[in-house]
Amino acid sequence: MPGNIRLARPDDIDVLADIDALVNSSAWRPSQFAAACSGVERAIESALVLETVGGVCGFIVVSRVLDEGCIHNLAVHPAQQGRGMGRYLVATALDSMRQQGARRCLLEVRASNSAARGLYGALDFQLDGERKNYYPTGNGREDALLMSKEL
Repeated sequence: MPGNIRLARPDDIDVLADIDALVNSSAWRPSQFAAACSGVERAIESALVLETVGGVCGFIVVSRVLDEGCIHNLAVHPAQQGRGMGRYLVATALDSMRQQGARRCLLEVRASNSAARGLYGALDFQLDGERKNYYPTGNGREDALLMSKEL
């Protein structure tokens, strides 16, 4: 186990925004993390954080409505990448969704994000389609790939 996973709290908002800014070209603003960092386990949107000895090093933001879950954001600090932490966060979130009654999980991923695509593929997410020109880039827009997994 690469660290301890817990529900995000309001005092995690700035740390999550900082980590996201390090790895995401269109990072969330701190205000976008507020609802997910309520510390309430069965909130519609929630965040899990991964803590190691050095503090919070990653997070996943998910939602669940009825029997469907969705991954909204996932980030691991660059200094901690390649150690299975993203996989651990996703697996923990999927287990939580399943325990709360979700039967399927959806996500969108940048077409250019080969590391994330590899992670989701290794966790048996299937490609369902794409959204053309969905994500902003420095010189235009790029497609989002739509993926899902039966839980």
